[in-house]
Amino acid sequence: MASPDPPCATWKFTNIHINLSPAELAHLDNKLWSEYGPFVVSPERAEELKEILALADNDIEMYASEVARIQEQLMVVQTKKERLETQRAKLRSLLSPMRKLSNEILLHIFKLATMHWTHISSHHLPPYNGNQLSMLRWRALALSSPSLWANISVEMPTPPPDERKPLVGFIRTVARYLERSDDSPLKLMLYIQGVPHEEMQALISSLTQHVHRWETFTYSGHYPLRRHSSWCGSHLPLLAELELDIDTSEQDDELSGFDLHCFKDAPRLCALTTTEVPTSMVPYHQLRHLKLRNSNSSLVEMLQRCPSIKSLELEGWEGYHTEYSEHYTSRNITSLAIIIEGYQGSYLELVFFTFDLPSLNTIVLDGYEGGWVSLPTETFISFISRSSCMITTFTLRSIPLSDLDLIAVLHVMPSLLHLEIEDYKWGYLHAQYTITLNLISRLIQHESTSISLVPKLHTLHLLSQCRHTGTFDDSTFVSMVESRWFRPGSDRSAEMSMMGRSCIRSVVLKFDWREVDAVVYKPLQILDREGLRVVVAGTNGIQV
Repeated sequence: MASPDPPCATWKFTNIHINLSPAELAHLDNKLWSEYGPFVVSPERAEELKEILALADNDIEMYASEVARIQEQLMVVQTKKERLETQRAKLRSLLSPMRKLSNEILLHIFKLATMHWTHISSHHLPPYNGNQLSMLRWRALALSSPSLWANISVEMPTPPPDERKPLVGFIRTVARYLERSDDSPLKLMLYIQGVPHEEMQALISSLTQHVHRWETFTYSGHYPLRRHSSWCGSHLPLLAELELDIDTSEQDDELSGFDLHCFKDAPRLCALTTTEVPTSMVPYHQLRHLKLRNSNSSLVEMLQRCPSIKSLELEGWEGYHTEYSEHYTSRNITSLAIIIEGYQGSYLELVFFTFDLPSLNTIVLDGYEGGWVSLPTETFISFISRSSCMITTFTLRSIPLSDLDLIAVLHVMPSLLHLEIEDYKWGYLHAQYTITLNLISRLIQHESTSISLVPKLHTLHLLSQCRHTGTFDDSTFVSMVESRWFRPGSDRSAEMSMMGRSCIRSVVLKFDWREVDAVVYKPLQILDREGLRVVVAGTNGIQV
């Protein structure tokens, strides 16, 4: 039988015997359907078919050999392709901006990555797809930087005895961190649930052997620290920040004071986070930052024990239910932050009624999105006016406040430089809209008048969570930003400076309930190229 043309130029079969043409295959199929019976194949025809089958076996072996050869060539080509892709990735990495960073800058980035970010979930972080050379550089840099290993967070649950697992591997990991951190100051976070068993006690002891390196120490749990008498009261030469969240439900104030007493010898202690400020030998006089959580004690009495406080933060505070006939004045406090949990907001009225803070320049009011804690506007304005303070930073998060009340508050803050507003998510249920067309219109600076709301504003951050369709206008927002931007050194810059107005430098606008039309905000893209930092984002992502 004649052989057909080979399907590929690289196939050179000179000994193919079986004709695989469509006509020959059709002829064979016809024989299979039509020829049958005991005498259909003669002895001579049978011998011929056996010879053809033998030839077919030889042809199949030749085809199999050719398939193997082509597959081998395909593997070679595939390997070359993969090598080329790897080479291309390496060549591209030479142009990567990360390669331009010095080790010093990269180390700062690593330090930020090792910080405790509670609002970032590692479950949503994508896997690293970089090349191995970059990872080798990062690993070498990490191993040569003891400070990266000095951030240690240890969580120790206390399961029942029958569910306990050996902690050998965990203890070795902590020991490795302590070893690689060398003599760097430690930032230690320790969380203990229940009473630690023997292995946990050994782990705690290994950590307390490095008390001389503690720079920041955070503890949360039921287990009193004073139980470790071996280190309690030790000299803490580097300790600057201390945070204690000890469940004192079964303790009295005196015992809580004993826990604080463990840190009496801390000459550099300047920041304290706790629930109480009991009588103790802790150097309260040198504290600069005080954060009180869920306290039931008198705030005035605690501040009297800490006369040098400059930054005060109250979180979920339930105490201070007694009105004072006289105002309490603190001339050192420059920053006040109040974090409201649940529906506990009655103390806002009392704090603003009682205190005079003439040096105050920063106010942060952070509400609870599921609760309803309104700002006592009149009392707050009276507090600002009575204190005669110059507020430069004002942050309002998740606290119901109408746009008119916010405008009234901003009128008593003419020196404001930084304004951040995160409106109340459920404000529309109570018709309380903060970020509205009226507010944006009042922020527009008109050259024809010398009266302007917050004329020195440098940064404006707005996060709109409240669904209030029709109460916000994008074009008006663009006009407001344009009215507050001018190029440094221009004639308008000099004119605005003479009027006591400053150029806005950063604008952030985010919506978590609607999309943003990039066309409307195109003028802000031009200002961004001129030097103004602009971010406008919606549910459809960042558009500017």
